Amino acid sequence: MNSEELNRREAIKRGAILGGGMLALKGLSPLAWAAPRSNEMPMSFFGKTGVRVSKIGVGTASLSKPECSEEEAMRVIDQAIDEGINYFDTAPRYDQGEAERRTGKGLKGKRDKVFLVSKTHDQSYEGTWKLLEQSLKHLQTDYLDMVHLHNIGHEERWEDLDFAFSEKGAMGALREAKQKGMVRFIGATGHLYPSRFGRVVESDEIDALMVAVNFVNQHTYNFEDKVWLPAASKNKGLVSMKVFGGRVGRTASHRFDPADYENALRYTLSLKGLNTAVVGMSSRAHLNQLLETFRRVDALSEEELIAVARRGRELIEENPRLQAMHGGSTA
Repeated sequence: MNSEELNRREAIKRGAILGGGMLALKGLSPLAWAAPRSNEMPMSFFGKTGVRVSKIGVGTASLSKPECSEEEAMRVIDQAIDEGINYFDTAPRYDQGEAERRTGKGLKGKRDKVFLVSKTHDQSYEGTWKLLEQSLKHLQTDYLDMVHLHNIGHEERWEDLDFAFSEKGAMGALREAKQKGMVRFIGATGHLYPSRFGRVVESDEIDALMVAVNFVNQHTYNFEDKVWLPAASKNKGLVSMKVFGGRVGRTASHRFDPADYENALRYTLSLKGLNTAVVGMSSRAHLNQLLETFRRVDALSEEELIAVARRGRELIEENPRLQAMHGGSTA
């Protein structure tokens, strides 16, 4: 790279800082993604697990919403698998288990085609074991590929991580479940408070992380730098959620304008080290829109990255609920 090109890149970075964009461009790479040149779903090795997962994952919470009939949920699951998507994410908390039940019904006879992920929101051994047995029943399977500690940033739920990692805690149950072949891998998720992720990032028992990363949240919690960079150094699987908005705090929620759809997806796909972007979808129309965009767009260039960062900052300034969350950058 010649001096002129180096100067140009440095000017771009300075412009990002002056314009209030993302300060740490090292967390993203313009070369991290290129649109697939066929309809084949791109796959990647999921951290240290050795398993290959699809670049797009199905978030099943939306499949149990009132606007999605059970029949449509079955069709979404069938089409997603036919399109090469193998990563399915669910949780016992989603509509009191209805998301798991519908997912289990939709995956009947297809279980071997997917990497199936659920969660525990109970820090105790007994509570996690009960949730695990419930999930296996709802999902009509005898094992889960991964179980996440659900939303580590929730202080009341995970008030004592030392206890949660003890034999009497959630990790005690998940260790035993692994030994019995009921769980293959263990992960952790989070919507907020990156400072609470130190324990799970450092733990060799945690194989993957799923956190809320999008072009707005980079200005609030900035999981990209605070959690993903150290996690990537330990070869953990990296999963994004809230690609198109959603919860940005305990009570604030924001869905991005349809005009921001394409750049929201491109931002996430541009994240260095991303294995899977989990997206909720309540209809085949949503799935088709996602796939059409996914197969057409490339990663953001450095100039585009800065423009999208500025757009994220504008949304925070325009939306009081998002503006209230801006203090999350120091959480």
